[in-house]
Amino acid sequence: MIKISSLTKYFGKIRALDNLNLEIKKGELLGLIGPNGAGKTTAIRIISCILQPDEGQVMVGGYDVLKNPLEVKSMIGYLPEEPNLYERFRAYDLLKYFGELYGVPSTQLESRIEELLELVGMKSRAQHRINTFSKGLRQRIGIARALVHDPDIIIFDEPTMGLDPATSLAIRDFIESLKGDKTILLCTHYMDEADALCDRVAILNQGQILDMGSPEELKSKIHGDIILNVSLNDPSQVDLNDFKNMDMVEKFTLKEDKLTLSLQSRRDISRIIEVVGTNLKAVNTKEPTLEDVFIQNVANLNK
Repeated sequence: MIKISSLTKYFGKIRALDNLNLEIKKGELLGLIGPNGAGKTTAIRIISCILQPDEGQVMVGGYDVLKNPLEVKSMIGYLPEEPNLYERFRAYDLLKYFGELYGVPSTQLESRIEELLELVGMKSRAQHRINTFSKGLRQRIGIARALVHDPDIIIFDEPTMGLDPATSLAIRDFIESLKGDKTILLCTHYMDEADALCDRVAILNQGQILDMGSPEELKSKIHGDIILNVSLNDPSQVDLNDFKNMDMVEKFTLKEDKLTLSLQSRRDISRIIEVVGTNLKAVNTKEPTLEDVFIQNVANLNK
């Protein structure tokens, strides 16, 4: 549905995107994760025809963003990090205004607005002005605005940034409900959000994709299935050679009284406990996360 080929973008001497290549399949939810300045927002603004590329090509639904911007825009619903809603509008009137801009037939627009207000939990606030809404309510109306023309592609740029936990969860649930029916590009700083929602995740830094795959595939690259943290009574009694030749141990470190091991499976924990024996003071486990993946990728880039 979206194909990015050798995309490069400069802002003065700064190269925001560096020969970026990316494909997003129809019905897929792909996450872009990365720090501030990684190029996430620049990429989605080019896809949305807000910015123009300096080099490379972007195709959306078979249309070139440079040659066919109107066709591309009609296919996309875009929720920026700051929705910039018209404050004096009532919620219903805002959606009606944008529906008319997108050419939604008048015979369909009223029912479409009612449906969207119901979906985002704002039906009771339809006649309230935008300037009376909290950030979370504005974000809900921003989502409805992005969906008013029933686009095939939806782009969310930090949709839960700065929201309270309950509102964040509601918006995440709503995004998940769109999976499969829509093609979705989600930019986020929240690794747990990307892990929970995305079919695939692309790690972006300094305008380049460092790695890409399903959350499970990415996590499996940096550790085994489980990270085991062992607290020791007497670290001096530990012989690290005991772990060097164990096939089950992919990686291990000893720092002060903490022994950390990356294991292939939970089934291997009992063997480690057996080796440590009475020197064991406490033990806990940790599953690899996308944050671990991101930190390792950035560390490798900076080597």
